[in-house]
Amino acid sequence: MPGNRILDLDDIGNIFFHDGYNLAREYLADGLSKDRLTMLMTAAYEAIDGLIISFRNRCLREGLHIDCAQGCSWCCHQAVLVSTQEVLLISRYLSREMAEEQQQVVCRNAREKEAVTGDMSVREFLQYLHPCPFLLDHSCLIYPVRPMACRCYLSSDVDSCLAQYNQSGNRQIMASLYDFPLRAGRLINEGIRAVLMQNRVITSEWLLEVLISKTMAHPGIFDEWLSGEDPFTIRALSADENEYLREYRHRQESFNDGD
Repeated sequence: MPGNRILDLDDIGNIFFHDGYNLAREYLADGLSKDRLTMLMTAAYEAIDGLIISFRNRCLREGLHIDCAQGCSWCCHQAVLVSTQEVLLISRYLSREMAEEQQQVVCRNAREKEAVTGDMSVREFLQYLHPCPFLLDHSCLIYPVRPMACRCYLSSDVDSCLAQYNQSGNRQIMASLYDFPLRAGRLINEGIRAVLMQNRVITSEWLLEVLISKTMAHPGIFDEWLSGEDPFTIRALSADENEYLREYRHRQESFNDGD
C-alpha cells in the first residue's frame, strides 16, 4: 500500500506542541476559569480544523485519498481517549445546545458503556467495539465540540477501517490513517496540558464515556477541578498498560508511513 506521509514529522513535531502551549498561555494569561478554558479549547479546535482543511487540499492536489465522509461511522465504535478540558467543552455544549430528553439518552448511553469498559485493561478496551454514547443514526450529536482524537482521525481507505472494525483483536490490521493530523492534534493537546500542569491543575486523559459519566453525576465537578482537586481521578495504569498504550499510538501513527 502506498505510504501516506507527506511531511517529515520528526522535523516539525515540536511546532505543534508549542502552538498548543502558546495558545494556552495566551488564553489563560489572566487566570483559570471555565469560560477561559472553553475559549481556549474552541481556539485549539479551530486551529486544528484549519490545519486539516489545508491538509485535505494538499492531498487533493497530490492525488491522495481521504475516505472520511458524512454518514461513515466505523471509527465511532472504538475507544476514544479525551482530556478533562475537552470534556468541559462537551459538557457545556450538552447543557446549552441539547434538549433535556436527549441529554438523558446520552447520559444513559455513557453509563452503559462505562459499565463495560470502566474496569477493562488498556488492551481490552482498545480492542472493544461499542457505539459512542453520542452516535445517533451514523451521525455525531456533538460534532461541533467532538474531541481532538476524532477531528484528527483521517483515513485514506475506508476498506481498512471496515477491516479493523471486523477484526479489532488482530493487531496486524489497522485503519490506514494519515499520521500527520494524528500527531499534530496530540501535540497541541500536550502543549495545553503542560500549561495546565504548570498552573497546578491536574488534567486527565481517559475514556470518553468514563469522564462524561463523572461530569453528569457531579454538577460541580469542574469547579472542584479548577480549585486544584482531582475529581476526575482515574485508576493507575500498570507499566505493561502504559507500554501497550504507547505502542498502540505509535503503530496507529506509523502504520502506513511508507517507510
